[in-house]
Amino acid sequence: MTTYIFGAILAGAMILTAAFISNLIQYQGGSNPKDPMKRKICFWVIAIINPIFYFLLGTFVLAPKSSDDQMVYDDYMASLPIATGVGFVLYILIGFILSKVFKNGKLGNWF
Repeated sequence: MTTYIFGAILAGAMILTAAFISNLIQYQGGSNPKDPMKRKICFWVIAIINPIFYFLLGTFVLAPKSSDDQMVYDDYMASLPIATGVGFVLYILIGFILSKVFKNGKLGNWF
């Protein structure tokens, strides 16, 4: 159960990171500004980094030692990919909601 909670916490942290970076990108004037594409790329790059980072974190840092209790280790390693997928879907869902809520702001360029 804590695996899923860690996945949700990391997804929230990655959303905050994407929002912070998107707000740092300044508006560009002119008829063909490049700043919306930079914000969109930033969001999707972090979306790709999110599951990779969480899976590696869960595998090498959060995983229980297999020498202590093999059954606990096997259960954890079975739930880790599911928690990684849940964190990724949560990241996309929260990003989509924020993009629609702030459609006239900088976060509105994500989708």
